[in-house]
Amino acid sequence: MRILNALFYLILSVHASLAFAFAVEPITIIWPSPPGGGGDIYFRIFAKVIEKEFGVPVMVTNISGGGGSIGVAKMVNAKPDGTTLAGAWTGPISIAPHTLGVSYTPSDYIPVMLFSSAPYVICTRPDFPANTANELLDLLKKNPNKYSFGTDGPGGLGQLAATRTFLAFGITQRDIPYKGAGESRVGLLGGHVDMYVGSIPPILQFIQAKSVKCLLVTAAKRAKALPDTTSLSELGIPSEETVLWRAIFVPRGTPPERIAYLEKILEAAAQSPEAMKFLDDVGETLEIIKGPALTKQLNDEYEKLGHVVKAAGLSKK
Repeated sequence: MRILNALFYLILSVHASLAFAFAVEPITIIWPSPPGGGGDIYFRIFAKVIEKEFGVPVMVTNISGGGGSIGVAKMVNAKPDGTTLAGAWTGPISIAPHTLGVSYTPSDYIPVMLFSSAPYVICTRPDFPANTANELLDLLKKNPNKYSFGTDGPGGLGQLAATRTFLAFGITQRDIPYKGAGESRVGLLGGHVDMYVGSIPPILQFIQAKSVKCLLVTAAKRAKALPDTTSLSELGIPSEETVLWRAIFVPRGTPPERIAYLEKILEAAAQSPEAMKFLDDVGETLEIIKGPALTKQLNDEYEKLGHVVKAAGLSKK
């Protein structure tokens, strides 16, 4: 922790002069979901760090609805001066445009920085007749529509993560939509579905108690919280990963020098001890991506998830 603290303050000393390159204008971060969730907590940490270390007032405001698309649209339509940002996750950026008919496209915003990502998992009960990812996929392929998997509902990231993985192996099984990972977990534990597809935190305590076994993660790399669970790279399909990420966006037309300034203060906030502790507590690691690399990654994801949405019959009418 001492090393982390030292690194954090070194970063601040290098970038502090940037805070004076612009007038100290208040910044608003729109979080397009109700208060209290992981992303809301994460970006409120950013607000406190930026205000304390750079003297820039930051307000996090919650604008929910439309699967996050209403808040993102609010950011897109804001003045492009770098004072109105939107925090967002995979759903309103890469999924909702294909399923809900939103008012924006990728050309309407600029991704500034991605901070972390987390995979979804496919888990079963201990008595399920497969004990490895390969055994699971072989079983599902040989028995079309015999088994069921609980997801977070039509167009949800869990549903698309499972569908994308299954499509890569020519698998068809029965999707049972729930209202969220908590309900899907209950469905698995109660014997109502054969597989849980969702994020790691809701199911982790049951994995640790050995009342559930997780056989694969929907990311190219193994998950920090589940180091023994197979990744998509090990199955030969790293390009098919579907993850839940957190990132910051600004409206199209925001000046490059303002984006550079935001990159510096956001990166410093992301590397603060408080933000690092949050990620550690939820089993994630800091993974900063920005600039052209981030734009390419999100554009590729947007296109690929569009194909998955179409294959799943969820395209907007």
